Amino acid sequence: MITELELERVAAAIERAFRGPARQDWAHVERLRLQADLLDRLAAAQRHWSGSLSRRAELARDAAERLADELNQVTSAITASDAVVEIRP
Repeated sequence: MITELELERVAAAIERAFRGPARQDWAHVERLRLQADLLDRLAAAQRHWSGSLSRRAELARDAAERLADELNQVTSAITASDAVVEIRP
């Protein structure tokens, strides 16, 4: 059976693997979502959803959603600024 310490070590390895320069693109959103999914799977192996692995997964998921929201706002702003507005007297 896998121990809590081993699960924490695997989680730390996952976080190291996903660490890198913070980018502001959709690929980074997907990496954060994948990281959250992997940490969720470890939390399931931990057999309780209130542990540190579950909290770490939630933090990664929140970061992904915040970045996705920011990227959606930027996309909306660009689209709105490209719209042609015709004013008639």
